[in-house]
Amino acid sequence: MTAPRAISRLEYVLAGITLFMFAEAFLPRLLSPGAVDVTGEVPESTFLRYLWLPFYGLVGLGLLFAGRDTWRALLRSPWLVILALVAIASALWSIDPELSFRRGIAVLATTLLGVYLAARFDWLGALRLLAAVWFVLMALSFIAGIVAPGFSHSEAHPGAWMGGWSEKNAMGGHAARASFLFAFLAWRDVPLRRWWIGGALIALFLVIMSKSATSLLGAALGLGILACAWWMLKGRRWSLALIWSGLAVVGLGIVIFLTAPSLVLGLLGKDATLTGRTDIWVQLIDAIEKKPALGYGYLAFWGLESEPRYWLAHAVDWPAPSGHNGWLDLAISLGLVGVAIYLIDLALALARAGRLSLASPSGVFAIGFLAQFMLFAMSESIILAQNSILWATYVFVATKLALGARERQSITPLSTAPSVGAARIAPPSTARAASSSISSVGAP
Repeated sequence: MTAPRAISRLEYVLAGITLFMFAEAFLPRLLSPGAVDVTGEVPESTFLRYLWLPFYGLVGLGLLFAGRDTWRALLRSPWLVILALVAIASALWSIDPELSFRRGIAVLATTLLGVYLAARFDWLGALRLLAAVWFVLMALSFIAGIVAPGFSHSEAHPGAWMGGWSEKNAMGGHAARASFLFAFLAWRDVPLRRWWIGGALIALFLVIMSKSATSLLGAALGLGILACAWWMLKGRRWSLALIWSGLAVVGLGIVIFLTAPSLVLGLLGKDATLTGRTDIWVQLIDAIEKKPALGYGYLAFWGLESEPRYWLAHAVDWPAPSGHNGWLDLAISLGLVGVAIYLIDLALALARAGRLSLASPSGVFAIGFLAQFMLFAMSESIILAQNSILWATYVFVATKLALGARERQSITPLSTAPSVGAARIAPPSTARAASSSISSVGAP
């Protein structure tokens, strides 16, 4: 593998501004033509729609700067690009062709942003960049919660914060994922550890203030994975004890949920319908059965003039802006074909993350991120989401894992960066070779 190219400060700044834009915080609300409704849906701004165009141009320019590494990234992780192209092609069978084509272009640009990050940056460089953007977002949301409560506090849920986003669960989910990223860097990025610890504390505070049970669970999941990785460094016996303890706790949780589901849901602050989500899911499943193969076209089902959306809202007595489930929304947009394409990529990413975790701490981050992503996908429409920093990050992780899958991975010696799993100390000759290859592996 060739040595990483030098990246100028200007490119870092432009990449950071682009990621800030893709976080869809503050600007969509400030530039929206009307008030946010009770569903949390922000009316689309024509100005904001055109404002995206120069950022799409920056993504294209970044891919050109990455040069041959862009082609390597595209060839080794084709499934996500294929999925985005299917979204564009869905205009051919969509119930709203113009909407599917326009938003398909947006999701392709979002996907290519993740490809650019994977092709241009090593693991540590990309995670630092993402963390810097999240630090600014978390800090601004924290400040807004104190000095501008009318803007950052939710009217539909008194006492809950929503920061720069239009809904409390959105802020809570972003804060939960940011807390995991900050905690991981606090563990691995010693020179900037104080900053990342501070960011983690702010993010966890915002998770609590969002009053989102899913966000609390997501933050606990991410931090729990980091704790498990640290624990498993103690050796095989400790690792086995952790595995058995984990299985026992999970098994007990399943038994409690099956025997007393109301008790578990009550602790999470949910009712049997998960705040109306299950009613929407039942209607979506019925709609998917009518167009199972290719769906209704990318995001066409949720268009403002969509007849199927009208009947769904009538059935559940609520103008739902999405399916609140990434898998169902993917199926309603692109059918089982789209779901199958994504499942292939997800399975490959999980397998690669597991292998990398034995050679580099970067694999631990990948496992934690993918675990959080799958958790939130059960209640949020985040799979193949247009103009989304979360989808761009998923593409980055999956593509970076694919780029490293065919390259020789060295076990980093314990003296520099511990491997996750059973503690292993390499022989001196191997340790020297591994030490020299740390930068090629890209381990933080």
